[in-house]
Parts: sequence; C-alpha cells; structure tokens
Amino acid sequence: SPLSTHRSPPRLSTAMPRSPDTDQSEPDTKSGTGATTSPDVKKKSPAGPKKRTGKGLWEFIKAMSSQRYWDEYFDYKYNDIVKTITRAREIFMKEKMLVECGLPVVIMGDIHGQYYDLQRAFHKFNTSVDGKMKPGYMTNRFVFMGDYVDRGKNSLEVLMMLFCLKIQCPNAFFLLRGNHEARAINRVYGFQQELQERFDRDDAAQLFHKFNECFSHMPIACLVGQSILCMHGGVSPLLNSLDDIRNIPKPMMDPNSNKLACDLMWADPMIGLKGHQPNVIRGVSIHFGEDMLDEVMTKCNLRLIVRGHQMMMNGFNFFHDKKLVTVFTAASYYPDRPNHGAVMHVNKEGRVGFKIIAPIESADGKIFRGAHDDANAYDTGYQTCTDAPKKAEKKSQKNSKTMKKSGKEPVKVPSLQRVDDEKKGGKPAP
Repeated sequence: SPLSTHRSPPRLSTAMPRSPDTDQSEPDTKSGTGATTSPDVKKKSPAGPKKRTGKGLWEFIKAMSSQRYWDEYFDYKYNDIVKTITRAREIFMKEKMLVECGLPVVIMGDIHGQYYDLQRAFHKFNTSVDGKMKPGYMTNRFVFMGDYVDRGKNSLEVLMMLFCLKIQCPNAFFLLRGNHEARAINRVYGFQQELQERFDRDDAAQLFHKFNECFSHMPIACLVGQSILCMHGGVSPLLNSLDDIRNIPKPMMDPNSNKLACDLMWADPMIGLKGHQPNVIRGVSIHFGEDMLDEVMTKCNLRLIVRGHQMMMNGFNFFHDKKLVTVFTAASYYPDRPNHGAVMHVNKEGRVGFKIIAPIESADGKIFRGAHDDANAYDTGYQTCTDAPKKAEKKSQKNSKTMKKSGKEPVKVPSLQRVDDEKKGGKPAP
C-alpha cells in the first residue's frame, strides 16, 4: 500500500541504544600536521595516548563535530586511525550481510566525502533533552546506505566520524557498504588521492589497504521495522528471500565476485522497463523495472525499498507508486548543478518524512579522478527504458572525441564489468 509522507519530523525517542561495553578507548587527535587539537586530549605519558572511557569517546566525536572542521582537515594521528579502523572492523565482522533494526530511524544516502553535509544532516535532528540541546547523533538511530568516500575532499573525516559512532553505539548506527567502498573504485575517484595528500607515502598506502579491508566486512543491506529494506543500489533477479542476502559470504573484497551483492550495490531502477537488462550506462549490474520490483517485494514481504546511488535534484524521489525511494544526502554534488540533499526519517508508526539539505556556495574542493559522467543523474529522477541506449551512445561518442583530442587512451577502471557467463559457455549475466 502507498506510504503516507509528511515534511515535519516525527517525535523521535531520545533513548539511544548503548554499547554493552562502557569502557571505550578513544583515538588521540594529536599529530604533526599542524592543525589545532581538542583541548581535552591529554597524554598519559610520552609513550602514548590516554585510554578513554565511553564519555571520552563522545568528547572526541564532539570535537570532530566542531564547525571549524566542517570544511577543512581534522588533525588525525596515523596510529589512532589504525586503532579506529581495527575496532570498527571487529564490529563489522560480527554482523551478517543483512543487519536489522527497529523504528524510529533516520536513513541517509550518499555522502561522498562532503563532511559538512553529514554534520548538517545530524543537526537536522538535534533534540532538546531536559532543557539542553543534544546533537542528533546522540538521540537517534541511523542507517547509512554507503558511498562515504570519493569526490568530496573530506572522506577521512566522514569515515572517522561514522566509525567512532559505530564503536560507541553499535546498535544505533548501521553502516552499509556502497559501490565506492571498493578498492577498484576508491583508488580512482578521490579517496586514495586524499590519503596521499594527507600522509606520507607508506602511511597512505597502509591506511588505504586497511580501510578497504575493513569495507570488505561491512553489511550491504538493512531490514528496518521488518518491512523496509535499505541498500545502496537496487534489487536483483537473484533475490528470492532475505536469506539470500544473509548467506552472502564475508569478507568480500571484490563486490563483483558475487552477482547478488553486485546488484544490491550497483543496480538502478528504470521507468517502463519489463524485467531487467544489463546496465549499459554504468557498465556493471542491471537496470530493473517496476514488475521486477513488485516480484522481489512480494517474495521478501516488503512494503518499501530505500536506496541511494543516484543523485536526485530534490534530494529524494519515489519510484513506482512509492514502493521505492532514492535518498541522496550530498548537496551541491555537481558544482554547476546545485542539487538539494535529503535525509529520510521513519517514526515508530512507520510514517515516512524527509529533511532537506540546501546547497551552499562553499561546497567545493571536489576530487575527481578519470572521466566522471554520472549518467544516472537525471533532473526528472529516473531513466526511462528509451533513455539508456541514447545515453550510452552519447557517452561513447563523447569519450571517443575526448580521447582523439588528448591523444590518450581511455581511463580503465578494473573489476567493474561483470564476468559474462556467455564467455564461459553459459547464458549471459543478468
């Protein structure tokens, strides 16, 4: 049945699930790069940072939330980043590919290194508790649908903030993996470059490896309130039950090694399409139509699919009678196309609403690698089945002209294209 929507936020519970382990150690913010550190950070001895309690970790998170760091680099120490990655990975390792949470909940889409938008989104849910204003991240449950890194210039801040929140409250923060949380992608579209600019060569290489190893343990879908399924990409013809997601093996360094996982992280809806077809625009996974969406939702007993992966000019857009919605949180994603960002919230009765993040003039500092053409970003929301061939042909012609002018070979991103089963003697990949 169609979902009821409203613009005003529901009254959310101020109680937040806490980690059973109240003795949390916290990263030290000191390093030698020259940025100002939090005044509460003290050394136990010259040998290393002081061990923090759970309250101390909140103080570190609060320091990272300071507006001075919304659009500049926070001064992280290499060893503390490694400790944070290690502790987050230990939590992800205990989670299945499909995690579950209850209501109410706040759901965020792509962030892409735009730390200021992450913080602005949190501020949308600030809550007054006993006469004091509490940050939104302390009073709500969150699901993040991936694509934390690349293109924006503060991917490290986004990851450190979310990993610390996951460590502090593992049952209140659910971090899903997006298609950019894969080595083949984030080594090309900005994350690797950011690390190389902020650390020396060896440390940058180690951090890049450790982050991607951590990504390989992240879940790829979340079942919210027993009937709302969140993922980064879309549905798959291979999805017959939710157990199919639960049974995807971990760790998974290359998402393309599993076709179901690939679709959950890469697939796009298409208006008017019957069934599904190869996604010739992205060069990986599929486009799926309304009928296939209905089929999957019936099999899995779902009332709503929530996904990211595609920029929407208004921040969100429904598909097929409000059975699917795309949520994109990063505002001003393109400098010349100032889109709004959006955050979705679902109250305890299952009512859906949205908070809008307006584009801002200071949203700059993009880090693009290779020829970036997000062919699935449409002003009207989604492609129709007649758009794709024209768009693919136009993109091919554009790339050919660019290569002829530059005299260079096209940039090739490895491990993007699915293996075609036909080459192995079977049927073509779906």
